[in-house]
Amino acid sequence: LSLARSQREPTRSDLIEAPTDKKPVPETLYDVELGYRMQYKKYAFNANAYFMYYDKQLVLTGEINDVGAAIMTNVDKSYRLGIELVSAYKPIKYFTWNIKGTFSLNKILDYTEYVDDWDNGGQVVKHLGTTDISFSPNIIASNEFIVTPVDNFNISLTTQFVSRQYLDNSSNKTYSLKPYCVTNLNLSYCFHTKPVKDIELFFRINNLFNAKYESNAWVY
Repeated sequence: LSLARSQREPTRSDLIEAPTDKKPVPETLYDVELGYRMQYKKYAFNANAYFMYYDKQLVLTGEINDVGAAIMTNVDKSYRLGIELVSAYKPIKYFTWNIKGTFSLNKILDYTEYVDDWDNGGQVVKHLGTTDISFSPNIIASNEFIVTPVDNFNISLTTQFVSRQYLDNSSNKTYSLKPYCVTNLNLSYCFHTKPVKDIELFFRINNLFNAKYESNAWVY
């Protein structure tokens, strides 16, 4: 069980890239976490639940500035609540099965959106209430099979799933990235020598099944 409080200053890039009238300020985090771990000869499991409450959290707006850098802004009150699960199963020496997942709620409380009105000038104010934090999927999960046919040679097949992500903080489904799932194949071999302890060679194919997806975007 852990209880923590921390403060983070905006980075130099956060300050430089933000609009002159919306300079970010420090954020404060109050974090409560509870974890449990089991370890057996062939099986291991780890669970960690967390509640992270923020004051003035720095989040992405979904916008980019005139040189293409992502813009950060502060939101008054927000939280991240979730659980992280990790398991590993190794029934025999030559095979390992890993499963990981994070299931969370990522919310801004009482969010107000300011939208530029290009026709009439000024901004339109929208009180949206509780919304989802941008670029914060509720589910991230992965499955990995690792085969070791000979010592120091690994073949791994990893599949990752990422749920819907909103591009801004309005929770408008029109401005979102659809869920996607990709599979990567990796082959690696490690040499052990006296001059150099470890030398690893690897061959990798990302997106093995040629899935079509978008992992990033911007909106204004």
